[in-house]
Amino acid sequence: MIKLLDKIIFIVSLATLSGLLGAYTARYVNPNIFVIPSLLGLAYPYLLIANILLLFYWVARWKKMGIVTLLILCAGIPFFTSYYGTNRSDAASVSSDISVLSYNVRFFDKFGWSKNKQTYHKLLDYLNQFKGDFCCLQEFPTNNNTLSPQQIIKGLSTYPHHSQHKDMAIFSRLPILHTGRITFDKSHTGSAQYCDVLKGKDTIRIYNIHLESYRLGHKERKFVKEITNGATHDFSQGVRNILSHIIRANKARARQALLLREHITRSPHKVILCGDFNDTPLSYTYNTIRSQLTDCFLQRGHGLGNTYIGEFPSFRIDYIFHSPGFITTDYTRHSISLSDHYPISCKLKIHP
Repeated sequence: MIKLLDKIIFIVSLATLSGLLGAYTARYVNPNIFVIPSLLGLAYPYLLIANILLLFYWVARWKKMGIVTLLILCAGIPFFTSYYGTNRSDAASVSSDISVLSYNVRFFDKFGWSKNKQTYHKLLDYLNQFKGDFCCLQEFPTNNNTLSPQQIIKGLSTYPHHSQHKDMAIFSRLPILHTGRITFDKSHTGSAQYCDVLKGKDTIRIYNIHLESYRLGHKERKFVKEITNGATHDFSQGVRNILSHIIRANKARARQALLLREHITRSPHKVILCGDFNDTPLSYTYNTIRSQLTDCFLQRGHGLGNTYIGEFPSFRIDYIFHSPGFITTDYTRHSISLSDHYPISCKLKIHP
């Protein structure tokens, strides 16, 4: 009986280890060329947990498969630290020159997600109380919404400068010298803007981006909730429907990331990039954009870095990056539930 169990667990281990190795490649494989690694990359946390549990089994059984599993898990330590920060902040002992906040504000609760009529005012208060230089907002209300952008701009009175593009907005306490936008394919929902701000004698380019979403409708969200509750009527059809949305979005974000990287390469100034990537650290999108930038979380993040609170399991999909012209002195994920995302902020020192 034990031998039969070992054979079954061995087959399961081979499958989960293969999946984990495939997830490791997700950063380097464009989903428009081969989409499977991108799907495995999304499943990385579950594959990691499964392999850790299987490691305990093989260690208890004193089998060589335990060594193989341990080696593959150790090879993924750099990927693990992009999900769970092990750093300590130097904010108390190191001075900073720039402080920035990035926040997907979910249209200032226009759709009543929070079921609290005070959320709109709490968001305004929170943003006004931020002591930094600027904040980058995603899912900012547009003129097509009943909630007027002008109303919010007036409410954010502590920021004398702002720039808006589609559902994006940058509010700044530093002078804005120039603004622009990056054009994606018309069939995409992603958007990106940038502005050049003046900090002392330095001109800094700020990117604010919101990459392709999964565009899940009521049907898909209902299916996810049913899965979470352990009950669904049409599992196979629901999975196929969800997968089609994920694959389409993964491919679109990869194309958007390549356009962004090209634009960033041409920037004549130091760069700070904020935004909602709708993608995890184990993705081609993340790796493409980060190829010439530094992830503030990797430098000063501590603990679980999840930034999403919605139907899908909580992942780190919001980021602040910067070019080598800065040093990260502090990173904070704020545990404030006024949207379906947590706000993140960082403090930077301009490199001498």
